[in-house]
Amino acid sequence: MIGTTDIVYSKILNEKRVVLVHVPHGDKDQRYPVLYILDGEDHFQSAVAIDEQLSGVLPDLIIVGITNTVRERDLTPTVVSTQGGSGGGEHFMDFIEKELMPYIDSHYPTAPYRVLSGHSLGGLTVMNAFFNHNTLFNAYIAIDPSLWWDGQQWIKKQEAGLPKLDLKNKSLFVAIANNIPAGLDTNTVQNDKSGMSLVTQAVLPFVHYLKDQKPKGLRWAYKFYPTERHGTVELAAEYDALHYLFDYYHFGTVQFVGHPELDEDSVMEAHFKLVSERLGYKASPTEDLINEMGYDCMAMHKMTVAYKFFKRNVDNYPNDANAYDSLGDYYNDTGDKQKAIDAYAKSLSLHETADTRRKMEGLKGKK
Repeated sequence: MIGTTDIVYSKILNEKRVVLVHVPHGDKDQRYPVLYILDGEDHFQSAVAIDEQLSGVLPDLIIVGITNTVRERDLTPTVVSTQGGSGGGEHFMDFIEKELMPYIDSHYPTAPYRVLSGHSLGGLTVMNAFFNHNTLFNAYIAIDPSLWWDGQQWIKKQEAGLPKLDLKNKSLFVAIANNIPAGLDTNTVQNDKSGMSLVTQAVLPFVHYLKDQKPKGLRWAYKFYPTERHGTVELAAEYDALHYLFDYYHFGTVQFVGHPELDEDSVMEAHFKLVSERLGYKASPTEDLINEMGYDCMAMHKMTVAYKFFKRNVDNYPNDANAYDSLGDYYNDTGDKQKAIDAYAKSLSLHETADTRRKMEGLKGKK
């Protein structure tokens, strides 16, 4: 099982709510942005896999999968007479704001940056949060959202209020699956009377509306998936959305190729200053990234800069065995045998590994 299962009792909804929570295996004092996933029983595990696979490209995220009890009640913003039990969306948003978020913030190492992601009716809920609760989240992922709800009356009402919203520093990604019947395309799908393309018939006009309005302050994008249907689009869209939302985050040595005059340490500091401005809180490079930069600088024979990275990790994480092992590799590479042995010995005193032991014994055995 990925992550842990937690239970939050909701007085607002008068029921227990099960949430699935993933916390990255990072520095013990590090805090993380939070990705809230609707329909958590279906989409939590894939979101965790995406974040772990793209570690370093994206910031490590706490991921909270909100599982369902009465899905159509919670994920619809208005009552529709033909949809029994619908229209509990505002109570559900109250639960998220007043009960779930405070619980997550008090029990897990969260940073003040939140993303809400949902598919289908979950995407409708994301759009409800975007329009009517837009102080709760920094970014929104609406995957093939059910904007057809209530004969599109709901989305048309929200569009009318869009110019009044404060969308400064907000981000939105809208994914559109190919629910278009054969013989039609994105231009002619509005003529379809079969009922098979209701989602697409509602989402495409909304995207066109955003294009026309150009909402001030909003950073947004959309993507059409010609080979994905409504039921298959979630995985690819989640991957693309997270890439888009955090496209400014990644830092690596590739940007220094052909620029030997640049100092990796100072450029990294400038980069994370920009990242901090985007996220709205101070973000620092992780121990793993600093370690990676040290090895990359060694490979480029920038030994002075490499030492600064390795020494920084030893200073910041004095009880971390890997930090001393990497410093030992630096000394070994520069020919300082005794300092390498000392660093490896320190690493082994913190945590025994066969690889570090082999390297230290190998140096001791040299004449």
